[in-house]
Amino acid sequence: MQVEFWGTRGSVAAPGPFTVRYGGNTSCVAVTLTDGTLLVLDAGTGIRRLGHALAARPPVTVHLFLSHCHWDHIQGFPFFAPAYCPNAHLSIYGYPAARQKIRKTMTDQMEGAYFPVDFSQLSAKIEFIDLWQDTLRLGTSRITLVETNHPGGGVGFRIQEGDRSLVYLTDNELGTAGNGRFTGFCHGATLLIHDAHYTPEEMETHRGWGHSSYQEVLALARAAEVQQVALFHHDPERTDDAIDAMVAACRAEMARRGDRFTCFAAAEGAVLSL
Repeated sequence: MQVEFWGTRGSVAAPGPFTVRYGGNTSCVAVTLTDGTLLVLDAGTGIRRLGHALAARPPVTVHLFLSHCHWDHIQGFPFFAPAYCPNAHLSIYGYPAARQKIRKTMTDQMEGAYFPVDFSQLSAKIEFIDLWQDTLRLGTSRITLVETNHPGGGVGFRIQEGDRSLVYLTDNELGTAGNGRFTGFCHGATLLIHDAHYTPEEMETHRGWGHSSYQEVLALARAAEVQQVALFHHDPERTDDAIDAMVAACRAEMARRGDRFTCFAAAEGAVLSL
């Protein structure tokens, strides 16, 4: 299983000189299974560059999983090049409890009031799949779902392939929930990608916004006995240097506690083999 980060920012894209190393594009992660099946997690602005890379080597088959339908997780789709390719096949998976059915969300954002190209003009074969079940099999993987703690609803994914597993939990407010159902969901994961939008100090004034502090993410990783944790969904105001400081604070706490897992901040362009 190969994991590649195409967008790691939260809320709104934040390009500029202070977000060069970790990136300014919003959420998008590509997962390539050992049989070549391509899963894409979220369609933030990072999916635009991914689309250019895919369109350069047709034909394209993509399984796009949306954690929820807030702008920063869908706004890149109208710029996704394969959607305009007749030989591309896109399967878009969404969780119906996350406010509304995924078809309506994705087509509404391309209405004339918001975008010049109507969804009906896309050339790719596109199918929408509502995720009513908690588990599905795709390629060589088994994918399990869990509801996230986020305004409007959302879903996290665990992708299991053999003895390797990736857990993607963005836009999830842990609070005390890190010791509950999320612990079991993440248990033993090879890599946990989790929302770490806030510092502990910022968290105190942002309860109920649907995000977590890096300290809460560490607590979850510790309780779930994961192998690696990637801090994700960086605040758009968080500079590269500030993210470095966050990672340093995490590693200092881990050293004090004797944690065995590793911790890093997700960065655009980073590729991991699990």
